[in-house]
Amino acid sequence: MENKTIQYSKAELDNAKQSGDLLADKTVTALFKEGFHPHQSVAYNALQFNHQPIPEEFPQVLIDYFQEIKAYQPDAKVIKNGSLFFQEYTTEIMLCLGLLSLPYCYAAADGAKVLSFSRRIIENPEQRLRETGEFVFDVCEPEAFKAEGKGYISIAKVRLMHAAIRYHLQHSDKWNMEWGMPVNQEDMAGTNLSFSLINIRGLRKLGFTISPEKAEVFIKYWNEIGVLLGLSENLLPADNQSAFILEKKLTERNFRPSEEGKVLAKSLQDYINSQGLPLKFSADALMQYLLGEELSEMIGVKSKSDQKFVLGNLKNLNAFRSLFPRDKQKAFKEARKQFQLQKLSGEKSGNPFQFLTALHD
Repeated sequence: MENKTIQYSKAELDNAKQSGDLLADKTVTALFKEGFHPHQSVAYNALQFNHQPIPEEFPQVLIDYFQEIKAYQPDAKVIKNGSLFFQEYTTEIMLCLGLLSLPYCYAAADGAKVLSFSRRIIENPEQRLRETGEFVFDVCEPEAFKAEGKGYISIAKVRLMHAAIRYHLQHSDKWNMEWGMPVNQEDMAGTNLSFSLINIRGLRKLGFTISPEKAEVFIKYWNEIGVLLGLSENLLPADNQSAFILEKKLTERNFRPSEEGKVLAKSLQDYINSQGLPLKFSADALMQYLLGEELSEMIGVKSKSDQKFVLGNLKNLNAFRSLFPRDKQKAFKEARKQFQLQKLSGEKSGNPFQFLTALHD
């Protein structure tokens, strides 16, 4: 995959805001014309692992879609190094997922409008959190793009879901194209950065020392995932500086207070508070700390108590821990095991944050 330094001009980003995903959009349009709805298909729902053959009963356009995605070969070195980084910080990355990455995205006003049309996201934030966490594990674990992994299939399904959202909103009277194409290229670029650059910022705010070299490793890892998700290569930052410039321009163009963003943030915040983090401070305080004052105010995240002292101690503790070697594989396996146990035993009532106990053990 070729990368280059990009200026991200206004014209380029304006075009991205009105652009979708040609492959996935073409596939969804053809499927709906045939009357085939993937999530109503037993065979589609049973398809989970990369090694599974694409069911012959699928419409040809869907078979072609999966085959094209599975044909892409990501850079082996990038995948190896990026997965090692994820293994080293699995628990902390998953913490940042719920308390930073997701609420960060809610600050994009037009993107939040898309999410707000799904009552399920607002009324059932637990499922949204679980599904996002499961996706991150699927695409970041060591075997993600091997035969025994789930990376290709999970990405293909998410990409198809995004196309279905675009299709339905464009064929309804709810959407105004002045807001941009639903789930557009600019939105996708911001979401991709929320899983890479923003997660790295979160780790640093938690006190971990992340070198520029390691940061770039994880950004390039998510670039590979971005390619598979249909993100234009023009919006894949080649290095740390490009990622910083792109994120700055995206926030300047899209981040502003919105009712939809505040509703989504409150739904997530209320759910997390109802479960309770296995930590010695409130979720509100940690979310506000990770987001920073400006973004917190933008989406209405407030903490009732000042816990800066406790959070400062956590940061100092993690800074101390980062001086010593970490057993990456052990930490990753334990986090994945706990996440899978919670998924199996508590999909309706369990606490998806229970595996985070490692943060204060």
